[in-house]
Amino acid sequence: MDALELQQVIVFSRHGIRTPLPNTINFLKTVTLKHWPSWDCPAGYLTTRGGILESYFGDYFIKWLASKHLKLSAEDVFVYANSLHRTVATAQYFTLGAFSGLDIPVKHKYPIERMDPIFNPIIHNDCADFKNGLIDNIRQFTGSSQLIEKLDEQLIPAYRLLANILDYKHSSLYQQYQCEFEQLPTMIDFVKNDEPILNGPLAIGTAVADAWTLQYYSAFAKQDIAWGMINSHEQWKIITDIKNQYINLLFKSPTLSRHIAKPLITFIASLFESQQHKFSLLVGHDSNIAAFLGALGFKNYQLPEQCETTPIGGKVVMCRYYDRHVDQHYFKVEYLYQSFEQIHLGVPLTANNPPNHITLTLSDKAPNSQGMYLWQEIKQRVTHYLSDEI
Repeated sequence: MDALELQQVIVFSRHGIRTPLPNTINFLKTVTLKHWPSWDCPAGYLTTRGGILESYFGDYFIKWLASKHLKLSAEDVFVYANSLHRTVATAQYFTLGAFSGLDIPVKHKYPIERMDPIFNPIIHNDCADFKNGLIDNIRQFTGSSQLIEKLDEQLIPAYRLLANILDYKHSSLYQQYQCEFEQLPTMIDFVKNDEPILNGPLAIGTAVADAWTLQYYSAFAKQDIAWGMINSHEQWKIITDIKNQYINLLFKSPTLSRHIAKPLITFIASLFESQQHKFSLLVGHDSNIAAFLGALGFKNYQLPEQCETTPIGGKVVMCRYYDRHVDQHYFKVEYLYQSFEQIHLGVPLTANNPPNHITLTLSDKAPNSQGMYLWQEIKQRVTHYLSDEI
C-alpha cells in the first residue's frame, strides 16, 4: 500500500436521524389506536441528536483521511446536498465536525424543502411499454407470478409481529378492510415525475418500522419505543427487514435502479472527471444509495452490527488511488456506517470506537487483493451505463 496515493474522495451520505416523514405520520394514525410519542421538531427534519452524531462522523472522517495522508484545504472541499432540511443540515453538521474553523459552504440548488433533480428518485418515462417492462422486471426480481406475493409471504412473520405490537385488529385500517395485515391489498404504479408508488402491507409496514427505528436511534424512553414491546435484537432485525425489502424493491431492482440513478451518477462522474476537488460530500437519501449501487451492479452486502442495509448517516465512500510504481489509477468503494447500537448510544466516534467499514464489490467482477478495480474499467462501466437509453 506504500506506493498508493489517495488522490480523490467522493462521499455519498444518507442524512442523519430525522423525525418521521409527513406521509408516515398519516399512516401511523390509521394502523393503531395507541398514542404515538411526539417529536420536538417538524416532520422530516434532522433532529439535534442527528446533527451531533453527524459532527462526530465528520470529526472521525477527517482524521481517517489524514491517516491516509490526504491533506485538505478549504479550496479542496466541495459539499452539496439535496434541498431539504434533513440533508442540508446533515451536511452542515458533518462539515462542522470535519472542517471546524474553515469556511466551507454547503451548496444546494433550491430553497429548503424542494427536491433537487439529482437526488429525486422519480420516474422519467410514462409510456405503457416502459411501465410494463418495469412490472415484468419486478416480477423477476421478486420471483412472483403476480407482483410481489412471494416477498409478502417471506415477510409474514414480520407483518404479524408488527400487527401484534400495533394491536392492528382495533385500528381504523382493520375496520376498513377486515383482513389480516399481510392480506391488505397491494398496488404499485409508476407515474411520470413521481417516485414509484406502492400501497399495501410492505409500504405501511415500512412507515411503521421507520418510526420505531427512529425512536430507538433517538434514545426515546424504553416504554416509548414501540410501546416497550420490542425486546430483542432479533425482533429489530425482523421488523427492519420490512424497510430493507421496500428499498430493494423500489430502488434497487435492476431496471428501476438504472432508470432512477442516472442524474446522480452523471453528477458523481462529472466530479471525478473534473478533479477540481480532492474531497466531495454529497448528502441525499437511502433511495439514492440503493439506486446507485444497483445501477452500477454492486454485489448485495450485509452490514455487520446493523439491521438496516442503508442505515441513517451511512456513507458510500468512493476513493481514487494512484500507484506510482505502475503508473496506474485504481477505484475502491467502502461503506462507512455506525452500528445499530452506536447510533442508539450516541457516543463520539474515535479510533477506539470507530464506525464500521466494509468494502463493496461488483457482482460480475472480482477486485484485486486490496479490494480495488482499475480506474479505466470503472470509467468504461459508467460511460456504458450513461449512454444506455433506460
